[in-house]
Amino acid sequence: MRQNRNGNHSRSGMALLYAAFGAFVAAGMVSVLLTLSMSSSRMAAVSEGQTQASYAAEGAVEAAKKSVQTAIANFAPVPTAGAVTIEGNQVGYTITPTGFAAVTTDGSGLQRTMTGYQISATANVDGHQATANRLVNVSSVPLFQFAVFYNNDLEINPGPDMTLGGRVHSNGNMHLGSGSTLTVDSNYLRAVGDIYRHRKDDPNSSQGRVKIREWVNDPFDSSEPVAFRNMHNKGQLDALGVPNVSGYDSNFTSDYDGDGDGDYYGPNDFLGWDLGALEYWDEPTGYTNGTGHTVLTSDHGMSEAVTPSVGSVAMFDAVPGGTGGNFVWDGSQQKYVPASVPGTGTHDKGYYHASADLSIITNDDGSIEAYDSAGNSVSLPAGAVTVKSMFDARQGGDVQITEIDMSVLNGSPSFPANGLLYTGSYGAGSGVDAHGVRLVNGSELANALSVVTENSLYVQGDYNTVNKKPASVIADAVNLLSNSWDDSKSSGNLPRATETTYNMAMITGNQDTTVGGYNGGLENLPRFHEGWSGVDCNISGSFVNTWLSNHATGAWRYGGDRYKAPNRNWNYDPMFNNVANLPPFTPMAVSAIDVATF
Repeated sequence: MRQNRNGNHSRSGMALLYAAFGAFVAAGMVSVLLTLSMSSSRMAAVSEGQTQASYAAEGAVEAAKKSVQTAIANFAPVPTAGAVTIEGNQVGYTITPTGFAAVTTDGSGLQRTMTGYQISATANVDGHQATANRLVNVSSVPLFQFAVFYNNDLEINPGPDMTLGGRVHSNGNMHLGSGSTLTVDSNYLRAVGDIYRHRKDDPNSSQGRVKIREWVNDPFDSSEPVAFRNMHNKGQLDALGVPNVSGYDSNFTSDYDGDGDGDYYGPNDFLGWDLGALEYWDEPTGYTNGTGHTVLTSDHGMSEAVTPSVGSVAMFDAVPGGTGGNFVWDGSQQKYVPASVPGTGTHDKGYYHASADLSIITNDDGSIEAYDSAGNSVSLPAGAVTVKSMFDARQGGDVQITEIDMSVLNGSPSFPANGLLYTGSYGAGSGVDAHGVRLVNGSELANALSVVTENSLYVQGDYNTVNKKPASVIADAVNLLSNSWDDSKSSGNLPRATETTYNMAMITGNQDTTVGGYNGGLENLPRFHEGWSGVDCNISGSFVNTWLSNHATGAWRYGGDRYKAPNRNWNYDPMFNNVANLPPFTPMAVSAIDVATF
């Protein structure tokens, strides 16, 4: 019995021992698992923190890259350092020139000035540090080497036929259509966003015919082959039995094999937009003088080209921080005057105002001042400048204008030696208070000339048609008046235009399109005020829209006593392909290309 009791006791003890050991092992395993779990959590936290720091550093590099583009586009020095706040963390960066500089001509003929920079940024996020380094080449392209350049969405919807020659670029989306046929005779039709075959103000409207030229090395060379391919609208694809949203455009995301033979080369086959745009508008069959693609969008890696801000045309700009400028507002005179101590003012002249060799400024009381870039008074010849008023139906009535007679200014010593004339009016508002500048008798210019104003600009009659010079106008809104304009227009009265020619590049403001509210599109970017029906309006130059109008805010509307559209003979001026022939102080579109990350 003892043996049995001892045996049972022994087994019981061993069971207790095993149980205790098991509990110890289990506890150890739990401890190990908890340790591993805590370690894993710590590792995950470290990994997450490190990732966030890396993202923040890369984000700062992107911000620094944009600051370089913006500085160059706005004629300012490139900063050497800066900081940006990302997810609540301030991240500093440095910008160092690499010494690389070159002038190149790309496949579309654009002449680019390339400059290299190294950008470095270091981010600290919750105790975790990450550094990003990138080599960037910044490319500056003259804006007037584009036939059309829009900073926002570009809309082209002319009623009659319209042909566009030259490079067409939008930093936003493009909306292409026509009441008849829109022909793009170019090797460059590019959008940083998307291209659509429907109206922006009415997405259900996909009309007309759009023909785009297949890529050739030099579309300005008459010996190059000319081949066009349609960009089908919705109805045209519907008629072919091809499912689509708005025609053949960025909405056409899937391949369509119409004949079911497994390839996409049949007459009713269509590749999706990403590959199809490259395939359909590349070089013509058998072409041996290079390769390229006319149509590119965000699907193909297009990036923004930064342009000058509206502030560059301002008469005066507030200085950052509110002090350090050279001018202050004088309420008694209703104008900016030099600060009593240089560097203690609140404002400085805008870029073009400060650079102009001749500035003509209309004071609030109607008096005129003229001075050079150093602020020295300039004596204007008699009859060169007159303050008047004219009827502008779009603005709602009579507006004050400063009329500059170019034929008088041409023969005087006051004609700007550096080719830049700045003009503006104090007291300008919107509507009938917009104020404006009118250029008359400008058929011949004494020399190359750019005219810049923060107000509305009206060009009356043939401009730069005799012994043509490089010329541009840059304004809040550019308005075109024909050779027959005589200030007889009034409410309810629409005078008849006569054929007029303008040889000039233009940068002008516009209004935004809303659903049901069209802004007039490219075809109405220069504003009209007469009955032009059946009359030729000839323009050779460049059409640029980089800002919304601040003063000329009247909405676009057709007919009535506003205007009737002309026959638009509008062309890019190929003389601008040579940088030596660009108008004085031509601004740049600035893009940035990543070269290496390390």
